[in-house]
Amino acid sequence: MDPLTLLSIALAPGIFWVWFFYKKDKYEPEPKKIIIYTFLLGVLATIPAGIINSIFVPSSLEKAGILMIFFAAFIVVGPVEETSKYLAIRVYALKSKEFDEPIDAMIYSVTAALGFATFENFLYISQFGPSLIFMRAVTGCLGHAGFSGIFGYYLGKAKFSQPQIKKNNPVLKGLVIAAFTHGLFDFVLFTQTILALLFLPILIIIVYFLTKRLAEMSHVSPFKPSELTNFMCPNCKKNVLPSSNFCPECGFKFNR
Repeated sequence: MDPLTLLSIALAPGIFWVWFFYKKDKYEPEPKKIIIYTFLLGVLATIPAGIINSIFVPSSLEKAGILMIFFAAFIVVGPVEETSKYLAIRVYALKSKEFDEPIDAMIYSVTAALGFATFENFLYISQFGPSLIFMRAVTGCLGHAGFSGIFGYYLGKAKFSQPQIKKNNPVLKGLVIAAFTHGLFDFVLFTQTILALLFLPILIIIVYFLTKRLAEMSHVSPFKPSELTNFMCPNCKKNVLPSSNFCPECGFKFNR
């Protein structure tokens, strides 16, 4: 299969999930330019991560002992890849004036993660064939999005929280949790034993966390219209001040 076709196959799930999560930012969506650049920076983040991984992680873990697998997953791959994705949004998106609501940090982190996963997809299907893309679309893309969504959540809290919360260094906390979760996911897969079956419940929990936290961040958006401002007269359907006892247009009396 020619490289262009492989690239298209690798891109498809990543682009879909970027669009899917982008739509979660309902009230003040990010400019598409930032999303595109962040995705590309996520792709570039695979370079330092790949170099470090290749130095410290054996090319094949099939014959490695449990300690080496633990080291590879928890000490190298998890921390290195999550830090690389964090730096991918630190150099550009987090400096943007468009970073003006908590959910933005999650959108940035998920987008960079999907850029990272997309390049991984290309490498995997180049080596093992395009049929692998269906599994990668779920495990690779959603896994990376979920891991990085964790530190994105804490980044959003760090920027828009009270000073006492910022003192607890939520960014570092988010990175540590993301790296640990990523390491745990890879660890069970690297063992290639019955433990590998645990990847599915881990992935489900990660995706559940991601969707719940995206909803939470969207709910606290400063751009969310107040429910009170949307009060409408049930009789004439005109907008009415929340404090009104009757409609100034039709005279309908409200039952308060």
